[in-house]
Amino acid sequence: MKNLSHFILFSLLIIFLSACGSDKGLTVQGTIEDAPNMNIFFDKTGADRTTQSLESVESGTDGSFKFRFPDGLEGGTYRVRVGARTAEIILLGGEKSISINGKLEDLKTYNYDVTGSETSEQFSKILQQYNNKEINILQLQTMITNDLDPLVAMPLAIKVFQDSPQYASLHRLICTRLSDKYPDLDCTQTYEALVQQLEAQNKRNSRNKYNVELGQMAPDIDLPGLNGKNRKLSDLKGQIVLLDFWASWCGPCRKANPHVVSIYEKYKDQGFTVYSVSLDGLDNRTKGRLNNDKKQIDAKLADSKKRWLAAIEKDKLVWDHHVSSLEKWDTPATKDYGVRSIPSTFLVDRDGKIAALNPRNTLEQELLKIL
Repeated sequence: MKNLSHFILFSLLIIFLSACGSDKGLTVQGTIEDAPNMNIFFDKTGADRTTQSLESVESGTDGSFKFRFPDGLEGGTYRVRVGARTAEIILLGGEKSISINGKLEDLKTYNYDVTGSETSEQFSKILQQYNNKEINILQLQTMITNDLDPLVAMPLAIKVFQDSPQYASLHRLICTRLSDKYPDLDCTQTYEALVQQLEAQNKRNSRNKYNVELGQMAPDIDLPGLNGKNRKLSDLKGQIVLLDFWASWCGPCRKANPHVVSIYEKYKDQGFTVYSVSLDGLDNRTKGRLNNDKKQIDAKLADSKKRWLAAIEKDKLVWDHHVSSLEKWDTPATKDYGVRSIPSTFLVDRDGKIAALNPRNTLEQELLKIL
């Protein structure tokens, strides 16, 4: 009887341990329509675009598949791959069962259903909204730098902004949050390496593109304002200034203006302002095409100034610091700063030093660093 009791207790212990072991497992399954009898892969992906295939199975005649990982998987970025199509999976670690269902062709637009992983569901939903123009790029930037878990923000930033050096500051903000929250994940290490590369490349590009560098005193600008009286950039020392080179005829400038306005309204009471240098007017090359005819030149200058004033009013650029010599590309400040295309922006700190080069896409984040 005693031996029987020991046997029963031992059996129950084995069952209990088996059940506990099963808690560690992860199942990823689902159905990809129009993908019968195809090889389906489960990959681990890195921020540097490296991939490691962990498992492969052949789908059923209905496109169904199932992966089983008895020991579970650590947090990070993964994907289910069918041919050239993929369904992204973002794991926090500890997930038990994930289901992915959809059509093969719809995988490229992230129009598939995923359950069992809130982060994966959030990733695909946001990309669907972005692709459908339900959210714009500025809203997306705010979400990935402030609102989303950094493990979701990282692959979103890589997917949308890719590894472009001009977004190095945005990637750095996400990388810092990722390192704070998930310091030991493989993807954190590969993302850090990627961001360092982007920062180095961005620094080289900025050095080649502009005549100013981070940390140097911003060259002063002294140009006529709206009332004809000169306004100096140096008079704004003590405030944080966005130096913005733009023009009424510049489509990308006008498109960027609403974002600048929103940042100005949000932070103007904290010592932030904008100094706008308009490249409206006529340069010497244009005047030459008019045979330097004073009457024609004066008429076109008057018309150009009228369009400049109208753009300020229409775009609601309510700050006071608007200047222009109405010389277009011959405006002296373009030479001092090396501005060869617009929009070009520079963030100037309270001491009058260059704090950021062309922070068009990361203006709020760069501003918050100073504030």
